Amino acid sequence: MRRLTGWFRENIALAVIMVFYVVLALGYNIADPIFEPPDEIFHYGFVRYIQQEHALPVAQLEAGLSEYHQPPLYYIVSALLTAWVPTPDYAEQAQPNPFWGYNIGEVGRDNKNQFLHGPDQRFPYQGTLLAVHLIRLLSTVAGLATVYLTYRLVRSLLPDEHFVALASAALVAFTPNFLLTTAAVTNDSFASVFPAGIMVYAFKLLDQPHAPHPRQWVILGILLGLGALVKVSVLPLLVISAVLAGLVAWRDRSWRVFFTAGAILGGCVLLLAGWWFIRNLVLYGDLTGVGRMWQIWGTRPPLTLAQYRIEAWNFRTTYWANFGYGNVPVPTPIYQIIDGCMLLAGAGLLWRLVERIRDHSGQPRIHADKLLLLVMWMAITFAALLWYLQRTIQVTGRQIYPLIPALSFCMVWGWTRFIPRRWPRWLPLLTGLPALGLAVGALIGVLIPAYRPSPRLPAGQAELIIPHRLDWRLSDIAILRGYTVSPDVIAPGERVIVTLYWEPIRRPEHNYTVFVHLFGENNTLVGARDTYPGLGNDPTLYWLPGEVIVDAIPVPISEEAAGPILLEIEAGLYGLETGERLPIVDSAGNMLAYPVMGTVKLKGTVATLQVPTYGLDVAFSGGARLEGYNLSALELSPGSSLTLTLFWAPAGPLPADYTVFVHLVDATGQIVSQGDGPPRGGRYPTSAWGEGEYFDDVHVLTLPPDLASGSYTLLVGLYNPVDNTCLALEDGGDTVRLGQVIWVR
Repeated sequence: MRRLTGWFRENIALAVIMVFYVVLALGYNIADPIFEPPDEIFHYGFVRYIQQEHALPVAQLEAGLSEYHQPPLYYIVSALLTAWVPTPDYAEQAQPNPFWGYNIGEVGRDNKNQFLHGPDQRFPYQGTLLAVHLIRLLSTVAGLATVYLTYRLVRSLLPDEHFVALASAALVAFTPNFLLTTAAVTNDSFASVFPAGIMVYAFKLLDQPHAPHPRQWVILGILLGLGALVKVSVLPLLVISAVLAGLVAWRDRSWRVFFTAGAILGGCVLLLAGWWFIRNLVLYGDLTGVGRMWQIWGTRPPLTLAQYRIEAWNFRTTYWANFGYGNVPVPTPIYQIIDGCMLLAGAGLLWRLVERIRDHSGQPRIHADKLLLLVMWMAITFAALLWYLQRTIQVTGRQIYPLIPALSFCMVWGWTRFIPRRWPRWLPLLTGLPALGLAVGALIGVLIPAYRPSPRLPAGQAELIIPHRLDWRLSDIAILRGYTVSPDVIAPGERVIVTLYWEPIRRPEHNYTVFVHLFGENNTLVGARDTYPGLGNDPTLYWLPGEVIVDAIPVPISEEAAGPILLEIEAGLYGLETGERLPIVDSAGNMLAYPVMGTVKLKGTVATLQVPTYGLDVAFSGGARLEGYNLSALELSPGSSLTLTLFWAPAGPLPADYTVFVHLVDATGQIVSQGDGPPRGGRYPTSAWGEGEYFDDVHVLTLPPDLASGSYTLLVGLYNPVDNTCLALEDGGDTVRLGQVIWVR
């Protein structure tokens, strides 16, 4: 304890970084629901198999996706750690969300969860939850070791650059996706600590003035052997260790040193991991098992340049801050800032490489042998990753975390080129504080909200704030207390947020899907969302009576939707497997076959504007203008139909909902046919008209089959169906006589 206290006292800055890392990793651990980190369910499946079968699994084609091809060290340790935890609830905790992945690149909480989560997943943990969170703590211990080893690695490269080492460790510690990875069930946590440890020990051997003792080669060999049992991304360190042995032998002018080191290192690796390679060769026909992984997970054809750009974007974002399966991003400006910082680091690093290794200004010199090992380590790992990318469906940033100590050092070393030399002690703050801010912001502003359930309201409070009451009863499952719509007016291609207020009657035995559909002209579906409630975060299986769930659902409107018009909004619940809707009874006890609960106004677009064939300039009181009309025909036969299209240009809403009258009259003024009706088939009442709009309004008249031949005239106007009063024209009168004569022959 005294030695530990002394270490903390001597390394207070590094200790602070490590403490902050642990606190943040615990935050990410708690905030990220189980099985939401990439492939966590498959990694945990490996652990469960070991615990249940007391053997290593075999990756089989017919068994579906798994991580069974992976080296087993991480999973064996995890299985031993949690063997005492009973997990009969595993299937209950692993229910998939069928709507996962909606708008995958969008910031927010819309179906970001691949699995369903309920209130029983909160602390204190039990069963599967406890096992998963304990293994996550194991990953965090590995991450903490990686942070420390990053500091040691940089101090070994630049012994006098204490602040560069601190800044590099801080950058590793506060990289959001590294925090998430090392707070998840994944062997990537071990795959970052083993390479760092191997490189630190390799640099230690290079620092010795004499050849390493055989036991030191044994230690390195053990690290390599264990690393080979962690992940194939650690295997490039075998080449680096061979080069290390060659450098030591060259320095000591002794081939004996090289062969001794090679024999010890190779023997240790074969002793510890040889059985694994032989097993893969026997089972899958290749040493690493990667071939079997591709058979199960699938491969892809050669990438195009456009696909490389997509992969580069995905790789960059998932290295820094893009959670889940790359479907929980941070806002785009954050990536732009990160890109700027990376470009600055690259420019600074290139500047340093162009300069002499040590110039007259006294810049620190990196030991040439260490620099060689560092560059080779990075080059081989990147080359292996590029080769891997050629066939694998997707490569994410966490797959380069074996290099995160080196990459962080390179970035910090590049930034130092632009920092005055009299400011070295400020470097950890200049690097660490922005990274810490990003880590905290990504946790609080992105990760936690992504899986946050919808707000709950007490029933009494809900009654006071719901603007549109419904009180619809959906079977014996829930009552739809009401709704809100925002915004009030939308345009084609935009989204309307329909908020539903659900009050559960009982806890359902099944998950039901909520649907919100919007219908436009001729009852055409122009917007639809089907999702589990709460955008996947409030499955009905976890609904409890006594609360009102505020379920805000964004619904995209088709760009082809024709407005202006009032879109009708329909909503309810149905079973996803059967497609059967829950019956709805309104507050008066009536069964609703079509649950239309309200409307939202859709604006027209410039693309829908037409020039009428026959122009007019007629103004009604209230500012409504009739600017023209089209006729389907000027000559008709008895019994046929005539389509009249009117073009309105209102100055704003009218005080009442008027009906358009369209009368076909003979020479005496007698009405022979009429096509009266509210504007746009009743879907755009005059009280909803807006200033500056321009739209068409179709009316159809059917001629009597015995109509006499001759000429007829169309009369048009507006009347209030409540009292049958006509809307007056500004110049007097209340009827517009259209100029075109209709001939019946």
